[in-house]
Amino acid sequence: MERKKFIDHIDKLIEQSDAWRKDAEKREDWNSACFYQGEVKAYERVKRVIQREFDQQLHV
Repeated sequence: MERKKFIDHIDKLIEQSDAWRKDAEKREDWNSACFYQGEVKAYERVKRVIQREFDQQLHV
């Protein structure tokens, strides 16, 4: 999978989890809100690692 397409897919996952988090907060479902916030953070970490890896490959 090419870099941009992969990063776009991760961005969509981040957006989806963040929307679910906001919905859970509106419903005051704090367990779900925390779960989805954790997903957002995990996807963001994966995105940073992947971007770093792609950047390193470009410089090699």
